[in-house]
Amino acid sequence: MKLLKKSLSVLVAVATLITLVGCGGNKDTSTGEKVFVFGQSNPKVGLDMQTNTNAGASSVADNVLEGLYRWNDDNKEEPVLATDFPEVSEDGLTYTFELKSGVKFSNGADLTSADVKYTFERMFKPETGCANTYMYEMIVGAKDMLNGKASELKGFKIIDDLHFTITLEYKFAPFIANLGMDYGSIYPREACEAAGKDWGKGTNLIGTGPYVIVENDDLTKVVFEPNKNWHNGTPNLDRLEIRYFDDSNTKMMEYEQGNIDMCDLSTTLLDQYQNHETIKNEITQITPLGTYFLSLKVNDPALNNPKVREAISLAINRDEFCKTVLNGAGEPASSFLNPGVPGHDEKLETYEYNVEKAKSLLKEAGVTNPTFTAEVRSGDEKIATALQAYLKEAGITMNVETIDSGLWAEKRSAGNLQATVIGWFPLYADADNQMYTYYFSENAAGKSVFYNNPEFDKLMTEARQTVDDDAKRVELYKQADYILSRQDYATIPLYYGKLQFVSKPYVKNAKLGNLIYHLYDIDIDLDAKNAK
Repeated sequence: MKLLKKSLSVLVAVATLITLVGCGGNKDTSTGEKVFVFGQSNPKVGLDMQTNTNAGASSVADNVLEGLYRWNDDNKEEPVLATDFPEVSEDGLTYTFELKSGVKFSNGADLTSADVKYTFERMFKPETGCANTYMYEMIVGAKDMLNGKASELKGFKIIDDLHFTITLEYKFAPFIANLGMDYGSIYPREACEAAGKDWGKGTNLIGTGPYVIVENDDLTKVVFEPNKNWHNGTPNLDRLEIRYFDDSNTKMMEYEQGNIDMCDLSTTLLDQYQNHETIKNEITQITPLGTYFLSLKVNDPALNNPKVREAISLAINRDEFCKTVLNGAGEPASSFLNPGVPGHDEKLETYEYNVEKAKSLLKEAGVTNPTFTAEVRSGDEKIATALQAYLKEAGITMNVETIDSGLWAEKRSAGNLQATVIGWFPLYADADNQMYTYYFSENAAGKSVFYNNPEFDKLMTEARQTVDDDAKRVELYKQADYILSRQDYATIPLYYGKLQFVSKPYVKNAKLGNLIYHLYDIDIDLDAKNAK
């Protein structure tokens, strides 16, 4: 039965590929229209940015949705729907905002303060199932809404259609920065309520951004056309299409054949395409802010001993791994926080590699051949297999199972991943965004790690509330990171990776600021495209 299913899956994949190749992709330039096709994996979580943390979903939704602010491709925050950054009261608790005048959603409805209020209240309604409330729950009344004790957000006050205030329970240093994240995208109340549970599915996504979704089967592609009501004028493209490819090889084959104009390039394929006659000149590589690590369920019986987790870390030769497995597209890790994030301790050296010491720690722990399973997505299979070989040398068995990315996301949020390989990237250079979001006790369950150390939590909380002393805040994060990754070994940082993408020479403004591909600035040089 399993063989039959696998055979059918292969036949479907081949048929899909033949169809895509046969249709000729975006090669027809006779109309003179600017058509751009981007290839990426299917996030399989919908496009409601309140209910997921998926970068792939952001790359799609960002073409439709906008927030009060955003972090651009140069990792700088800028106003979008707000006229400027907010005024802050002397006590650091109340923020006063002004919306741009004349902004409309793509359905023609005016953007008002009531839509902003609705967006944040929807975020805190238990039935929404918001995955990102921890970034905004310091707003007065947010926790009462989350607990079902209130139906209105007490800390949000509407002054008029264009002015409102938000009051916090306590000082929170990253608040304005968090407003620039996709999770703060503003929704039109009437349209969102009308869509109900279908919001973010199909074409049920309406925003103030440059494009509107005209076709979306949630499986193979999303097609966009210009938003005629966009407050910034006319978008660059006549048509934007995002096609889904879960297999990296298939995606790059489509790129080679000219059926897509731009896509990410997996590190596992980097060596192959660095030597490609044409594509080697179309690769752009950046160093983002994140860290790749082996994520462990620390309350699992096989992994709940810190000595076992330290032994896992000791068994991994990070220097060799980066040179061979990654083809140099990564730097060995020395802490959980990326070097570009304030709080990273530059004095720390790469995590030690010592197989004999790993064996000794297992002996001290009274553990023989510890065994666990890492469930990974297809893009991380090569990394996991390499780790498996390292751990075997120390007498540690890590089984590797490759699963569908949608199932992976479900299992992680349900706390059912014993271990996995993942890259965790702050969307801006702040330790709160990288560390609190994954390892603070209230968030750790939803990441399948279940880490809970009161000392770590205390340091993170104090850092979040340190508004006027950046040096102190950085020091608090250094201490927290040390406890997390060198005392408890609750995470096994592997490397600080480089990311790369490929884009055709006629694609203008192709960038990857940190992790998310923002396509709203993409343009096409038609003369260059037609001349190729």
